[in-house]
Amino acid sequence: MQYKERQGVNNSMKRITFLVGSLGGGGAERVTVALGDCFVKKGYEIFFIVFSRENNNYEINSKIHIDFLPENLNSKKIYIDRICELKRLLKKQLPDYVISLGLGYQYLILGNLLNKYKFILSERNAPQYFYKWYERIYVKYSYKKAYRVVFQTKDAQAYYGKSIEYKSKVIANPITSYIPESYEGVREKRIVAVNRLSQQKNIFMLFRAFKRVLEKYPEYTLEIYGKGEQEDELKKYAGELKIDKNVVFMGQKANVHSYIINASMFVSSSDFEGMSNSMLEAMAIGLPVVCTDCPIGGAKMVIKNNLNGLLTPVGDDEEFAKAIIYLIEHPDKAGEMGKRASKLREELKPDIIAEQWEKLLTW
Repeated sequence: MQYKERQGVNNSMKRITFLVGSLGGGGAERVTVALGDCFVKKGYEIFFIVFSRENNNYEINSKIHIDFLPENLNSKKIYIDRICELKRLLKKQLPDYVISLGLGYQYLILGNLLNKYKFILSERNAPQYFYKWYERIYVKYSYKKAYRVVFQTKDAQAYYGKSIEYKSKVIANPITSYIPESYEGVREKRIVAVNRLSQQKNIFMLFRAFKRVLEKYPEYTLEIYGKGEQEDELKKYAGELKIDKNVVFMGQKANVHSYIINASMFVSSSDFEGMSNSMLEAMAIGLPVVCTDCPIGGAKMVIKNNLNGLLTPVGDDEEFAKAIIYLIEHPDKAGEMGKRASKLREELKPDIIAEQWEKLLTW
């Protein structure tokens, strides 16, 4: 396969272009910003091509060049406009590598870009559950055409078989350096969840579990951080369960760690998941965690059940409630789990993860 080569450019500084959904929040975006910063410090020239002009919630290294794609979503020509602009920007930037964390594959295919640049694509979720049937077709095609592919879990890598495995690697998400140190004071009677309010996250199950918790511990509150298409339905459901006075919808917060650091625990009720950034960061700040043991999920890669967190069967509100109640009734055990969990911040430092990505580029 022939890739575009830079001519008339100082080749001593390698260039990497990242395709970014937005700068307004999200796990993939957070990872992109962290990797971009690390590569700048390593001497690379870094470009971000951003798909959405949401408000910037990140501190971005001033040496990173940022461009935006057209965003007139009412235009029937939006695909054509974005493909043309993406082509123009890549031709201008002439990157050595282009990294996309699960974004814009349809543009890459329609623009015939996978044959022209060294694309490193990244699977961020559980492919057999996350994609519609037609999306699976173009995602798998993209992986076959890509220069390299990064997976978050070994199960996700295995799903695509030998045709992708030979040029792929499993790399965990970095834990960003700006999160606060572990909290060791008295914890408030708050249970927190940080995720998009979507079907995948199964917050309906979390509400049923929390109703069971309230029957025994009515003084606890559940705080939901994030936005999403199910917000109105969830508010209505909380009312139907008569738990609405104890459930608080906090919206999306730029510095969510400062809100959750002294909570009793972090919970994740997803039906399927890749490597959850919010879970990793909750563990890194020393929060005891209760997570569903998702298929393909990264939770089982980092949580050692009963040692640094608790895993429960997917969709089982009774077992989920039992795990929450166990942490409430055993604060010393919960504290020990939180301390063990916080060791992840050393294992998954951004510079350590960036080094794994850098090795992949020339592997």
